[in-house]
Amino acid sequence: MTTSEPISGMSDNARNALEATLAAENARLRHQAAQLAVVEERNRLARELHDSVTQSLYSASLFATAAQRVAASGDLEQTQQFVAEVAHTTQQALKEMRLLVHKLRPSLLEDQGLVAALQHRLRAVEGRAGVSYAFSAENLPRYSRTLEDAAYFIAQEALNNALRHAMAGYVEVILEPLSDGLHLTVRDNGCGFDPNNAADSGGLGLISMRERAADLDGYVTITSRSEPEESRGTCLTVMLHESAESEIEHQTDRQQTG
Repeated sequence: MTTSEPISGMSDNARNALEATLAAENARLRHQAAQLAVVEERNRLARELHDSVTQSLYSASLFATAAQRVAASGDLEQTQQFVAEVAHTTQQALKEMRLLVHKLRPSLLEDQGLVAALQHRLRAVEGRAGVSYAFSAENLPRYSRTLEDAAYFIAQEALNNALRHAMAGYVEVILEPLSDGLHLTVRDNGCGFDPNNAADSGGLGLISMRERAADLDGYVTITSRSEPEESRGTCLTVMLHESAESEIEHQTDRQQTG
């Protein structure tokens, strides 16, 4: 007797119950994988802290020492140049630290959802960095944890790129509900880049964004212009769809919290 015989002989109710059990188990395994990903992310952040912030602070200390030396010799112009380097380097370190601290801080995503988490991110990072921002999310329902995690990750990567690489002075995040998912737009007025070259080199987290979207039968589209200056910037649009497994996961979460 093959394993398919008892399954084919099941009643509709029994088969539905088995499929629901399997889907719930798959959702549980995905949650475990997400927890492991959090641990890996924290390890990556620790490396970033050492590679970026620590190095920036070390550079600032060298500039400060040089400023003291030339100040003692009476060279005011050179002293001002070194002090300006100290200010610039420490500002960059502060920007990096805010990004890292925000990533390490317990997220509002699980407790209050995607909208609250993104609003908090914009206030805590962009707002304190002096970047103007706009946020729109009208009539947005709660989605499955899988979809909200993916949407938040992609939006965060896009915002980080705008802050770190594009030197944007303005960013906009728009969330729009679909009948079976979510449409996300992140737009900035930064210096722009060539999406094809960035994707080929694996830079700016574009591969990870596209992989996250593909896991939810979605896709990522990027348009970017570096010239002319008045219309430069980057626009990232994302389509994400709820899968059958994520729908069951969402129902299970609501039952557990209800």
